[in-house]
Amino acid sequence: MIHLEKHHGRIHIILDAYNMGDDLVVMISGGDRPHLGTITAGARLEPIQTVQLQNHKEFYITEEIAILLRKEFSGNFAICCGTHLDQITKEEVKLLTDLSVELGIELINEIRKGYI
Repeated sequence: MIHLEKHHGRIHIILDAYNMGDDLVVMISGGDRPHLGTITAGARLEPIQTVQLQNHKEFYITEEIAILLRKEFSGNFAICCGTHLDQITKEEVKLLTDLSVELGIELINEIRKGYI
C-alpha cells in the first residue's frame, strides 16, 4: 500500500493505493465529508471510463490522474474519489484539484521506484 497526504489551509487530501494482483485501486478522499463521488477505471490499452455518482464533479481529478497513470502503469486501475469541503470557494476548488493531481504524480513516482 502507498499512503500519501497533502495539506494546505483547511484542505486535507489523502491518497491510498492498493495492489490487487497486478492491478491497482486508488482512493482519494478528503475535506469535511469524504465520500464516493466518481470512479474512473482504465488500462494502458483500454479507454478510460468514468462513473459519476449523482452530481459529483471529482471526474476532473480522477480523469487527469488516469491519463497520467495509464502511461506508467501496465495493469488495470480504478480511481475512486470523493472530497467535500463545506462552503468551498473557487480558489479552494482549484487548489483541491491541483493538490489531488500532485498526489497522483507522487503516486506515479512511487510506482516508478517499484513500491507498487
